Amino acid sequence: MPEKKVRFDDFVLDFGRFQLSRGGQPVQLEGLPLQLLMFLVEKKAQLVTREQIASELWGKDVFVDVEQGINTAIRKVRMALDDDSAQPQYLQTVVGRGYRFIAPTSTDEGSPSTVPATGEPSVVSFEELGRAIMTAAGLDPDIPRPTPKPPDES
Repeated sequence: MPEKKVRFDDFVLDFGRFQLSRGGQPVQLEGLPLQLLMFLVEKKAQLVTREQIASELWGKDVFVDVEQGINTAIRKVRMALDDDSAQPQYLQTVVGRGYRFIAPTSTDEGSPSTVPATGEPSVVSFEELGRAIMTAAGLDPDIPRPTPKPPDES
């Protein structure tokens, strides 16, 4: 998998390393808020609902306070980006609906010197995101995981 990096302002979001940096220095951001940022950057300029965020970050069968979890993750992303919710540069709140990543981005794939001239929004597949998350968690994404067998319906 080629290295995928999304640049916005002086930030670089490195999907392969599961890391955010600013001016070449790593930015401290926990795993869940970083996953949220990656998800929002993937959906650049599109409205992402709280339901989509909950499904992406926790799945359907997790028993956590999802509303509080989303609020905390959004707050941590804003702190890491030094973004102001009243005058956002990166993360726009759509009251009662969700969030939108609004900063212009460029994408590097392969060597760090390769920047597309088009300035088009970047797109990362869910497979690439999953592989990056597994790699960051210390798991080899190329080793198949056993699938759980469905319960007997007898």
